[in-house]
Amino acid sequence: MEKRNILIWGAGRIGRGFIGDLFSESGFHLVFVDQSDKLVELLSKNGQYTVVRALSDTVIRRIQISDYDAFHVSQAAEIEKAVENTDLIAVAVFPQSFESTAVDLANLILKRRAVRPNEPINIILCTNLIHAGPIFKEYLWKRLSADEKKYFEENVGVVESLVIRIAPVPPACEVEIDPLVVWTNGYSELPVEANAFQGQAPSLPTFRMVSDMRSEEKRKIYTYNMCHAVLAYRGDLYGHQLLVDCLADPAVRVEAEGALGEISQALQAEYGFSKTEMDAWIQGVIEQTNNRTVGDSVVRSAADPLRKLHRDDRLIGPALLCMKHSIKPAHLIRAIGAAFSYNKEDDQNSRKLLESIHSKGISNTIKEVCGLGDTAEEMVMAQEIEIAYEDALIEKKWHEMAVNAYKLGFEYEKVYHGCGQCVYAAASEVLGCFERETFEAATGLSGGIGLLTDCTCSAFTGAVLVIGNLFPRRRQNFGGDRENKYANFALVQQLHDRFVEEFGSITCACVHQKKYGRTFNMRSKEERDQFEACGAHSDTGCPELVGKVAQFTVELLKPALLSLKKEKTI
Repeated sequence: MEKRNILIWGAGRIGRGFIGDLFSESGFHLVFVDQSDKLVELLSKNGQYTVVRALSDTVIRRIQISDYDAFHVSQAAEIEKAVENTDLIAVAVFPQSFESTAVDLANLILKRRAVRPNEPINIILCTNLIHAGPIFKEYLWKRLSADEKKYFEENVGVVESLVIRIAPVPPACEVEIDPLVVWTNGYSELPVEANAFQGQAPSLPTFRMVSDMRSEEKRKIYTYNMCHAVLAYRGDLYGHQLLVDCLADPAVRVEAEGALGEISQALQAEYGFSKTEMDAWIQGVIEQTNNRTVGDSVVRSAADPLRKLHRDDRLIGPALLCMKHSIKPAHLIRAIGAAFSYNKEDDQNSRKLLESIHSKGISNTIKEVCGLGDTAEEMVMAQEIEIAYEDALIEKKWHEMAVNAYKLGFEYEKVYHGCGQCVYAAASEVLGCFERETFEAATGLSGGIGLLTDCTCSAFTGAVLVIGNLFPRRRQNFGGDRENKYANFALVQQLHDRFVEEFGSITCACVHQKKYGRTFNMRSKEERDQFEACGAHSDTGCPELVGKVAQFTVELLKPALLSLKKEKTI
């Protein structure tokens, strides 16, 4: 039996690591076409590449693919011959390359017509662009004569698909072994538009023929891509680098799960998906995303916010669909606000977004970028996004303050020692409430108070002093200030619980036992020397503890201080 061929236009991570993998496994000979000289040269020279299917932290499969040819877009004769010998083309390029790719393919298909005039050919679009078919088809048809258009209508299928497999940047250690390696989550199914094929559709076990591509497309973009965007933009506010770290942070996870819950209801109302079906789908979204081995990054999922904030894309589109069905998209709105605050120097479109905000204002930028109109609902939505944007800036600022408190606390303890004073100085300086008298009064707190060890860890006590600075019972109101006093108690209780969760106890001796494996009699110089020898002021010793407590203090004070500020404003 003659081997089947597929020409894959675009030899990037999706082209090699998803389309190439699926079709190679089904016995196809692969022909890659790409505009990168370096990539084509490497593919030709090496003669094989690796696809890693990282299905989970423990299930990792490595597939070697070698039955392929690779051509640069300038190798016209070789590509022409390849198109003549294939019945199937996959386009795995970014949408901005659609026009040039379509023009090249139109010319090649016309030449194929002369050799195989009665044999149809299908083009599978493998991109994250919603409803890509008509856009690509317009470019494909653009320069055709009436006769050629008729031929294309009858013999050329433009087939949309849904790319759900994730293919992030592979680990550096893997690239050293194989510079062509593609690291993926191993998702094996490719939904394709059943009624778009001309002639007989190829039969692959990994194909899922879809009759209503619009509903499937929306479901995929509005769940998978939306969830990744929510995690990335909300996670960036807290400095997370990987999507799995975003999921591990309860404050970020609740936003992603909340947004998925909102859009699940909307998709059920719009397309008739059952709740059971959507619950299973949403669970799959979380499971596919929560794969540390894949290592999908925040930067990748957050890249190009200008495109991702478009009216029909993964954030605004779901929010509008929710509103259509009277579902409040609160979590989606917060993610959209965070997306407008996203700013990375090496992301050109995030810089353009920032420039627009600075030059036109956030209100005008929201309407322009998101394509929101003047209907009452969309005007309200724009206002809510603006509020969410301002809130996101505050979240980002407070995270930076908390990180700065950690750095200062770590440095002060490393250099000067004295947990109580170091926590107090770090947190109070960041919060702008430092008092020299309080700092000096904290001198005797060191070593579990006066080097006694069996009293409260002075890092905890130093943090309590910061809380007292901000929520004091004042001397001039000794018998009053009850509201402040009980607010203080509540904050100290939160601090206590966080401290115990992290370090096991607030007692200095118990902290020593957990951290260093023994307690120390700090009144003895010999014991203090032993304390240092055990790593007291190493990077994982007391400096780390002081840094964390200073950070905890800023984090737990944030909601109380923001609430106080809001009350004063009102």
